[in-house]
Parts: sequence; C-alpha cells; structure tokens
Amino acid sequence: MWLRINKLFGLKVKGGALQYTIVFSLLILMSLSLFLMFVRLSALEVYTSQKQSQLVDNINSAIVILENKAQLFDKQKFGIQLLQDSTYSTNFEISEWGFYDKVKIVSSKGLLQVSKTYLFADNITKNNLIPSLYLSGAKQYLSIGGKAYLGNNTYLPGNGIRKSYVSGIGYSRDSLVQGKSFKAGKNLPKLNEKWDERYQRLKTRVNVSSDHTVLSILKKDSIAVSFNDETLVLRCPDKYRLSDKYLDGNIIITGTKILISNTCSIHRCIVLADTIVVDKQFKGEVQLFAQHYIEIGESSVLKVPSVLYLNNSDKTDQIVVKSRTKFQGEIIIPHYIRDRKEILVIQQGCQMIGQIYSNGYSSFDGVLFGSFYTTGFIKSSSSGLYENYLVDVCIDSKRLPAEYCGISLINKSNEKACVEEVY
Repeated sequence: MWLRINKLFGLKVKGGALQYTIVFSLLILMSLSLFLMFVRLSALEVYTSQKQSQLVDNINSAIVILENKAQLFDKQKFGIQLLQDSTYSTNFEISEWGFYDKVKIVSSKGLLQVSKTYLFADNITKNNLIPSLYLSGAKQYLSIGGKAYLGNNTYLPGNGIRKSYVSGIGYSRDSLVQGKSFKAGKNLPKLNEKWDERYQRLKTRVNVSSDHTVLSILKKDSIAVSFNDETLVLRCPDKYRLSDKYLDGNIIITGTKILISNTCSIHRCIVLADTIVVDKQFKGEVQLFAQHYIEIGESSVLKVPSVLYLNNSDKTDQIVVKSRTKFQGEIIIPHYIRDRKEILVIQQGCQMIGQIYSNGYSSFDGVLFGSFYTTGFIKSSSSGLYENYLVDVCIDSKRLPAEYCGISLINKSNEKACVEEVY
C-alpha cells in the first residue's frame, strides 16, 4: 500500500518538474526573441539616425553650394546629386519673398526625407568696392562740419569736398575722407532693374489674387503662416489702423493707407500699400513697399530682413525715418524727380546698418554703417537750409558687419548668403 503511494507521488513530482522545465524554456525563448527584436530595432534606429544625419548634412552642403553659385537662383526647381550614392537626392524650390529669396531644400533617401526652408539674400560684404558714400553731381561741392566721418571708397561730386561752418560748427578731423576717395558721376549708378521688376511682380501677385482675407473681420489676434504653406493675403479697409496683432511668416498685408501700431508684432511679413505709417517704438522685421509715403516712428527697431521701398512718382512722395530709430536693411527710392525737396529724411540719432539708394535729395542726421547713394543733401538748421552739407554724421561701409546680408543695389551678385531658417 505504502509502496503504491510512494510510486504515485514520485510520478507527480516528475510530471511537475517537466512542466516547470517547459515553462522556463518558453520564458527563455521569449526573452531571447525580445532581445533579438530589441537589437534589431536598435540597429534600425541607429541606421535611420545615421541616414537622417546624412540628409541634414546634405542640406547643409546644399546651402554652401547655393551661397557660392548665385546663378542657381535663376531657376525655380532643380535637383543636385551631392553623393555618389544615387539613392540620395537633394531638390530645390526657389521663389521670391519681396526682395529676398525663399528656398525650400528637400533631402531624401527612399522613404526618409528631411525638408527645410530658408531666406537667402546677396552677400554684399564680399564686395570690397562698396562705397561709403556716392554723391553724384558734376559742378557741386560737398561741405562737411563738426565730427562728420566719411569712410573708405567715398565718391565725391565734381567740385570735391571742403570744410565748412554751419551754425558756428566747424570741421574737427584731420582728414576730410577716412580712406580713398573718387570722383562721382553726374548721375547715380543705375539701380539694378531686378528690384523694380520684383516690386511690379509683387503688386501683380496681390492684385490678381482672389484668395484673400479681410483683416478687419478676422477675429484671431495671432496668425503664423508657414513658408511651406500658401501665402496668406490680408486686405485692409481704407485708412486702416493695424493694432493688437501678432503676425509671423508667409503673410502679405495690403491696403491703401495702413497705420501700424506699436502694439503689433510683425515678423518676416510684407506690407504693400500707397501709404504706410509705423507708430513710434515699433519693433519687428518687415518689408514695406509703398507708392507714395513711408514713415517710421521715433525710437523704432527694424531688423533684417527689413526693406523700405518707395515707388515714387510725385514731388510729395517721401520716406521719413524719425529720430533715434534703429534700422537694419535696405532703403530704396529709385526714381529721380527734378525738385529740391527731400525724398528721404533720416532724423537725428538714427542708427542705420545696411544700404540706402535715394535718387534725389536726402536729409541725413544719423549714423550709417553701410553704403549711401544720393544725388544731394539738404541740411536744415536754425539759420536756414544748406545744400550738400553734412554735420556730425557717420557714413562708413567698412563698419558694415561681416555677417550682414542684403541686396545688391547696382550689379548682379555673384554670391548669396543664408539669412535664416524659416518654417
């Protein structure tokens, strides 16, 4: 009896051990499978990461190629084979964004893809011949007083330069020009036709667009539009005051007379109107294109990419930059109208970085690190108006920052520069 029980018990023990062995083996198999899966996924992740890194490297290489081959910007769509491995491809889409170029670069390998969008401008600092001042005129003098500083490559009118006294202020420096000086032509060098053509295309693009939003009925206070999406055209009613809005990206604001409050924050947008008035203490980056008048309120700050372009056609057309404003970018008034009135006024205390092309008389009482083209100056003082007088100003292309990139005013640029990545 006891023998039978012992035998039966022993069989149960052996059966239980077998079950434990099977379960344990299954657990080991599952663990091994999970480990192999983990190793495979890790390897795939490393592989994908390496390929993604290569795609990013391809985009960076593409930027360098674009910066050194400005002729590529004559095309709208094209591809470049950067690697011997033909499974990689890099494609470009180039379009105009005001006076800048919008470039979408797509680097891909099979189903993997990296896409980035950038704004490009001309690399003007590579040109050592950029003038500090180009003052045209065959039979005129330039008179300077106080601590006026004219930098290298200054082009003077036919009768040259001389010291002067204005309101009892004489000239205090040893040299009249701080560097080389040359004789200017009777007229200004012709502005590159490219910029007028771009302005006309921008106007046409906006005028023929049927897809637009009336800004006055737009309830959103914050609007950001990716440069990879369709451009948003916001139309303003007549004499519209734009206030309490945040606008960023691929947006064109258009109307007849637009007043921009300092409660607005505008970044990388375009404004197109007959008249544009910017409130004092405004801050942003914006390209302003007007037919008749642009005013920048005092103590404002405009940074690259910013442009003031006036398509002047009347004696009363004018750009006014009020006192203590800081501006980085280009100011362009292309058309010459025979009149003694200033078409450009830059008031005292303004700090400018960039280029100015004023095809008429200018009033200038600020500091410019960059280049100034004009047909004449008018200096206003308590004792009257003086023609071609500069007192206590600074115009110096040498102090234009090396990283500055703008637009090539006169000649076609041979090199480009990436301004920033946009989204």
